[in-house]
Amino acid sequence: MISDSDILNYINEDLPYFDLTTNLQESCGINARLELFTREDLVVSCSEISARLAEILGCKVEFVAPSKTFLKSGEKILTYSGSYANIHKAWKLSQVLLEYSCKIATYTNQMLNLAKSVNQKCQILGTRKTFPFAKKFCIKALLDGGGSVHRLNLSDSVLFFEKHRILYKNNDEFYSNLVKFKEKIPEKKLCVEALNLDDAINLLEFCDVVQLDKMELLDIKNVVKIKDEKYKFSKIVCAGGINLTNVKEYAKCGVDAVVTSSMYLSKMADLGARISKI
Repeated sequence: MISDSDILNYINEDLPYFDLTTNLQESCGINARLELFTREDLVVSCSEISARLAEILGCKVEFVAPSKTFLKSGEKILTYSGSYANIHKAWKLSQVLLEYSCKIATYTNQMLNLAKSVNQKCQILGTRKTFPFAKKFCIKALLDGGGSVHRLNLSDSVLFFEKHRILYKNNDEFYSNLVKFKEKIPEKKLCVEALNLDDAINLLEFCDVVQLDKMELLDIKNVVKIKDEKYKFSKIVCAGGINLTNVKEYAKCGVDAVVTSSMYLSKMADLGARISKI
């Protein structure tokens, strides 16, 4: 997913020329080792990418905890050695990458565990609202945490919002067009975001997935009940303000998935680093 070219672009942001600080020191011939470890329990993500970054900068990787591994506080994520200068070039780049990715993966995994504690079928779907220029990185961390993708981009899936309905004189005309749309995309799911409870119930007849945005929990339960009784092959997903504090309540409603961007806003993992001369 993330190529050497992507890694080089990341390196060039922080190291466009040389490290002015270490360049002032007399470090020629001195080698060092860097150990990155966690100060909190977490799910590892992008460790292999961090290791590849170190290799590109001339370091030798000695240990990598694989992505998706659960680590306890104090355990090592990555160790590499090389010249003192190269170690300092790779240090913050590799650590910051892990701090963001491990936190996204850990947050996603926590949401997934909470949802599945009350609803085994409920999935955690990350939106396409990743922070700019970091989609590959965010998606990798999402997947490492056990999450799935809601939409990668506008080209990979069909999702109609209220603003798409302005072409039609009323909802009935919109519903009739949904039948035509399904015929045009035999290999794709047709997903529509409902305007309200009545609209959600009507949409079950016409589309594969109904998305419920900021809907009351009782209304969500009613939609799920009707879906289970009459439209067993349809799916219900919830969106809008769902995070670690309330995901369990939405999962209890019996939905098939929750859609969220909250993992991308989950701050950074608490990691530490040790550098020693060798």
